[in-house]
Amino acid sequence: GLVCGPCKVLVDKFDSVYGTCDGYCASINRTCTGAWEEHGDSCLVDHPMECFTQLKSSDAICECGEAGVAPASPPPPPSPCDEQSWPDVDHGLVCGPCKVLVDKFDSVYGTCDGYCASINRTCTGAWEEHGDSCLVDHPMECFTQLKSSDAICECGEAGVAPASPPPPPSPCDEQSWPDVDHGLVCGPC
Repeated sequence: GLVCGPCKVLVDKFDSVYGTCDGYCASINRTCTGAWEEHGDSCLVDHPMECFTQLKSSDAICECGEAGVAPASPPPPPSPCDEQSWPDVDHGLVCGPCKVLVDKFDSVYGTCDGYCASINRTCTGAWEEHGDSCLVDHPMECFTQLKSSDAICECGEAGVAPASPPPPPSPCDEQSWPDVDHGLVCGPC
């Protein structure tokens, strides 16, 4: 196997056997202290991820703390959302329970409301991401339209009603305006 640094390796059979770096490290009686998606079957980091991140990839880089170190807290319970079955999850990145990096954001879904509705769920959170990862650049509203191929959307459990109805569409078509920073629309017109 490929050693990427002290206590840091390229893990094979990631999605089929271990599921997460937490799972891999637990299998050797260690605690996950770092996790990354790799690039090209090597120790080159494509993007960082959380130890609990599930990834549709045969390999990932996991860093495991010293033997005998107990986890600071128990691993999170399994998600009620089965995010791996959701469509267009960019790089298979699950950013938290019911929260994913959505690919084809502007070309297919338009908003997190649109994405969540496509899987019969209600949007409970929306963020612009940084660097094709789960790192948040800035929060946004579920109805925010964004000229970006990806965004982070959190979709509540099936059947959860929205807290309030989304605002009506803007009559101004701000998405067609030039030089809108991050495609961020702050309000109608």
